[in-house]
Amino acid sequence: MLINAKNFRDIKSSFCFLDETGLIFGNRDKYFALGLVKCCFPEKIYNEIRKIRQRFNYNEELKWSQLNSKTRFNVAIQFFKCFLKNCDAKFNCIILNKEELDFEKEYNNELSKVYRSFTISLLKLVAGQRPDEILIVLTDDYFTPEKIELENTIKKFVNSHYQDFIVAGVCQVDSRSSDLLQLTDLILGSIVYDLKRRDGLIGSTNNYKRKFMNFIYQKLEIKESFFVSNLRNSRNYIFSGDKVRATIFDCKRSVAKRHAKQKQAMAHDGRRLSF
Repeated sequence: MLINAKNFRDIKSSFCFLDETGLIFGNRDKYFALGLVKCCFPEKIYNEIRKIRQRFNYNEELKWSQLNSKTRFNVAIQFFKCFLKNCDAKFNCIILNKEELDFEKEYNNELSKVYRSFTISLLKLVAGQRPDEILIVLTDDYFTPEKIELENTIKKFVNSHYQDFIVAGVCQVDSRSSDLLQLTDLILGSIVYDLKRRDGLIGSTNNYKRKFMNFIYQKLEIKESFFVSNLRNSRNYIFSGDKVRATIFDCKRSVAKRHAKQKQAMAHDGRRLSF
């Protein structure tokens, strides 16, 4: 995807609207997840959502955690229909089971390192092995310590991985001003809710969330849960073609990959030293 004066007209670009759910530290949440909606023409979705807001006279931020009234439920249904109708828009998420991760050992208990690492992992999942487009990433506001250039580091790590210009930039924005970040929150929240319900972590049932989940199941042709797979030991779930994807991070597989790379590097160094 190297850019030059001859091919610039053929280069595709997409916007990625990224949000997170759950607390990395603390016992309240078993899961922490990052999700994003990717689309080439976000203005089309924005125009549709603007009409939805006008129709329902709804000017509040739409959040999965606040899906507790008939109006919010109806608006959420229309938001999701808008996502389904837009063939260009896709959703992808990565979910961390905190009980499987040693945050102190791997990340020195630093929030920004965890967020950075898994944002990079998610962007690599979205871009694939052979990226054919440039990504512009807009994320919800996330706490970043001073002197840490989180956005720039994410961009550099992804581009270094591919040795190409894949991520044009990363910018934090307030989700209250972005309908597409709110759409991401809605879809991500519903997927993690489904996982928590499967694990028996949901207490009293919210009737509006239950009805919204049933609506999603119907539209995506899901029988009982997002997290039922015919593939043995699979942690990757794909729905409605590849409209919606969910990945539960496999810590053991990640460690095995890292050790394999280290062995490969050591073998390479040994061969180099033997000459």
